[in-house]
Amino acid sequence: MRLVVDGFGKFVGMEGNLIVVKEKGKAVRKVKADDLRQVVITGKSSISSDAIKLLLKNRVDVVFLERGEVIGRLTHPLVGTAKTRREQYYAYNDRRSVHLSKEFVKAKMRNQMTILLNLAKTRKESNPNAARFLVESKNEIERCLKELEGLEAERIDEVRDKILGIEGVASKYYWDGISEVIPEEYGFRGRKGIEAGSPRYAQDIVNAMLNYGYSVLLAECTKALELAGLDPYAGFLHVDISGRSSLAIDFMENFRQQLVDRIVLRLISYRQIKPEDGEVRNFVCYLNDRARRTLLLEILKRFDSRTQYEGRNIAYSSIILLQARKIVSYLRGEGRYEGFFQRW
Repeated sequence: MRLVVDGFGKFVGMEGNLIVVKEKGKAVRKVKADDLRQVVITGKSSISSDAIKLLLKNRVDVVFLERGEVIGRLTHPLVGTAKTRREQYYAYNDRRSVHLSKEFVKAKMRNQMTILLNLAKTRKESNPNAARFLVESKNEIERCLKELEGLEAERIDEVRDKILGIEGVASKYYWDGISEVIPEEYGFRGRKGIEAGSPRYAQDIVNAMLNYGYSVLLAECTKALELAGLDPYAGFLHVDISGRSSLAIDFMENFRQQLVDRIVLRLISYRQIKPEDGEVRNFVCYLNDRARRTLLLEILKRFDSRTQYEGRNIAYSSIILLQARKIVSYLRGEGRYEGFFQRW
């Protein structure tokens, strides 16, 4: 179970083995600590040190969100063996780094193609021009995928720029296709922000939604990697930058479309989040409280929803953890890693 604490003046404390959420001094929710997997605190809320200790003893992640970004996580100590992390560091300088990087990006491209194809199918009769453009965009990504599959190298440093270049071209086709189905009043002109070449500091509400959703997804991927015994900061495709969870960013490429993009598109399609729900402050677009709460709850609900995975019906959050464990198996020479993608 996940607990979301959102709103001005809410306080998270404890009573025995219970986590208690209070508002204006009155308890509004009580949950057993061992029933929780994660507590997400956003808005002007606070938490006691006793509650934090109880949650950590029960291996419950505490995530703090502010203005669409994860500003911190409290979690139990790293698990797993030192051998796993040693193999992760060794892999940077051999072919394993290339294989994993390609698999992460291949999965992303396949999921992008699926999204575009599904959008085209639903518009085949109502908007044939848009449907045709979406299919063309999907076909361009497929060409990028074939180019990526042909890349070979002994270590990631030899082909990183090529992989990122191919991924960038494919993403341009993907977001051009997505732009075709988002109403004009949302002001979406592709995946970009105030800084050239970066989606940070959104200029429109769609990019603000995507940034927020990816921050929540990044926290989930980081947790899964840690539980699997990996170092989320030692990536392969994304280079090491102090304080950046590079492996979690690499790994997240498997799940962006299923767990964030689909939710954002649905909320826009049903106008559950409208253009006026974006607030511009200091030239940056932020979601208002209602829109942020709506998006967060829908994404967390998506994490807990079930889908088919290797013949089983399990939650997406469990799939993320299983995929992280498959990285471990691959690094230790106990199996092969394939990226996660779905044909809906």
